[in-house]
Amino acid sequence: MKTINTNDFSKFVKYAEEIDICRVFPLSVVQKYQSGSIYSSENCILFRHRNNFTFLSGTPDGNELRKIHELILSENLKFMCSDITLADRISQLGGVELIPRDIYRYNAETAPEVVIPEEFTLRRIDMELFDSITGRVTPSLYWDNYEQFSKNGTGFCIMQGNEAASWAFTSAVSSEEADIGIETAEKYRHRGLALAAAAAVIREVLPDRRPTWTCQRSNRGSARIAEKLGFVRSSECVLIRKPLP
Repeated sequence: MKTINTNDFSKFVKYAEEIDICRVFPLSVVQKYQSGSIYSSENCILFRHRNNFTFLSGTPDGNELRKIHELILSENLKFMCSDITLADRISQLGGVELIPRDIYRYNAETAPEVVIPEEFTLRRIDMELFDSITGRVTPSLYWDNYEQFSKNGTGFCIMQGNEAASWAFTSAVSSEEADIGIETAEKYRHRGLALAAAAAVIREVLPDRRPTWTCQRSNRGSARIAEKLGFVRSSECVLIRKPLP
């Protein structure tokens, strides 16, 4: 597969728009809100977001499918696919796992109320927090640096004193949508903090962008938060990745 020069990304917008799941991620790359890569071959195009979420436009032949499989193993691509037959073909090549994911849409025109539990405060994610927040879902995993994040994204932390207890942020943005990522530090879970942080992000992105939400099917906590915020499950997909160590 040929790696496309970033100067030519705009030529691939129409292909990103044809993707049927989570198109905010490929569009964020071609519209240059966030960094990523585009790979092109005879029959298909791959859009790779900075966090390695990767999406396919087109129908790969056997050689192209093996190349996708090779990239999953060698470069830790997290390949997102709604075609179960295609997912099974990649799985048969070995060395990968398939993770079901659910996709949610936001139908409301207004944001939910932001309710901050007592003893906590709401703080916008600034440079200090961008650099210091650690975890599995953090702004620094999706954005190159704070400058890029502050220009094109947004996010909020629920704080206890000077400690970040929970956070929500735009993990991907396009001209029309904003995907929301959340995480709560373990000792602060089950207090409604992520709900409050995500509500603040929704309030920030509406009405200019439509919020989106995806999570692993096994992550019932994330699913419950999405539903409480007003998201409705709309479709599903499979994430194909190299097994975690």
